[in-house]
Amino acid sequence: MITKQFKLSIELVPSTIWYVNLYNHYKNNNQMEKWHQLKQYLFEIERKHCWVCKKEERNLEAHEFWEYDDYKHIQKLAAVHHLCDLCHKIKHIGLWLHSIDGDKMLHQQRIKKEDIIDHFCKVNICSVADFKKYEERAFVQWEQRSKFQWKQDLGIYHPKFGLKELKSQQRLVN
Repeated sequence: MITKQFKLSIELVPSTIWYVNLYNHYKNNNQMEKWHQLKQYLFEIERKHCWVCKKEERNLEAHEFWEYDDYKHIQKLAAVHHLCDLCHKIKHIGLWLHSIDGDKMLHQQRIKKEDIIDHFCKVNICSVADFKKYEERAFVQWEQRSKFQWKQDLGIYHPKFGLKELKSQQRLVN
């Protein structure tokens, strides 16, 4: 388990549950209007600020924050918040810094890997060495979690609940 808690953390989803998420549920069931309603709700409560670094940005990306029960192998959707591009790239660092597709997309966007690492260090007030140690531990944790099949709990975000129920139950903590 990763011990040091950073404000901006790396979230590596176990490979056995890749692409099983709320966004893809809506997409695969032709219900993208529900995802857009959720994003609009996020704009209403979070404004146009990144949830993590607080940077004001017009183009924010909704990110699903997951919690893991490493004993029962349950992945629980804890929250959905808007993130700026660089914070979102940290969350999905496996794609952006460790894949050929990520390299190509970074090149197209004219973003360097160092820009992403620098953003992590700036937000967390840490060194590049701290980042590298943390990233290494995150991948060790990912390898361990990827050995198991996971059950998923969408909690208050479950599609059976509407936006009305979400608004009444969601606690915003940051």
